[in-house]
Amino acid sequence: MKVLVKAVALRLDARTRADIERRVRAGLSRLASRILRVMVRVTDRNGPRGGEDISCAVDMRLQPRGALYVEETDLDLAGAVSRAADAAAQTLVRAREKTRDLRRRSGIRAALRATEA
Repeated sequence: MKVLVKAVALRLDARTRADIERRVRAGLSRLASRILRVMVRVTDRNGPRGGEDISCAVDMRLQPRGALYVEETDLDLAGAVSRAADAAAQTLVRAREKTRDLRRRSGIRAALRATEA
């Protein structure tokens, strides 16, 4: 899983970038085999005006195909990244369960058609 970190209207030093990458990897490690690439984009929406304005967006490209996107906002960078990593993991788990359920349903339908024939 390749993780890219991009900052918009923020300056991130190497240590902060590494911390963001580590947090996202830890959050998604359970299902890392399904993920090709993760783009993490952190943005200071209001600049120096303050407020709940640090946004962290996580865009995941999945294998064999597909994409998932989540975005969370918080008062500080660490909170936004943590919330976004957790939301990305939950979204990925839900997508996997949905795919699994669809496969089961199609298998049951095929078995019913075979018994009817």
